[in-house]
Amino acid sequence: KEIQMSQLTDTGRVRSSTGRTSEVQVLTPNQETLRRVIGLIQLGFGVLDGLIGLRFLLKLMAANPANPFASMIYFITSPFLWMFQGLTNTPSFEGIEIEFFSLIAIVVYSLLGWIIVQLLWVLFARMK
Repeated sequence: KEIQMSQLTDTGRVRSSTGRTSEVQVLTPNQETLRRVIGLIQLGFGVLDGLIGLRFLLKLMAANPANPFASMIYFITSPFLWMFQGLTNTPSFEGIEIEFFSLIAIVVYSLLGWIIVQLLWVLFARMK
């Protein structure tokens, strides 16, 4: 109830009905847009990392590549892994494959996503 009775002042302070004042972060429209763009970038790279991780597990469990689900995961992740294939040996035993290049790709894409987010913060966080 105290939040509903609060008033936002021009300086970014919240004054409640009890007279207490506290600081809040007030985002400009540009900063709000930046926050949303960064959220979408993080979501995109997170989904990509998750799909590649799922591919790694499916290969590790010797999932049937003719299965529609496994086939879909392999199809979606293949364009993102082509540059990593052949980077390391892919040991296999009785149909089980250990795609170390998939793990490397997860690290690289996570790092790339982090770098992009940091660059966006550095370049655009102080916009007014």
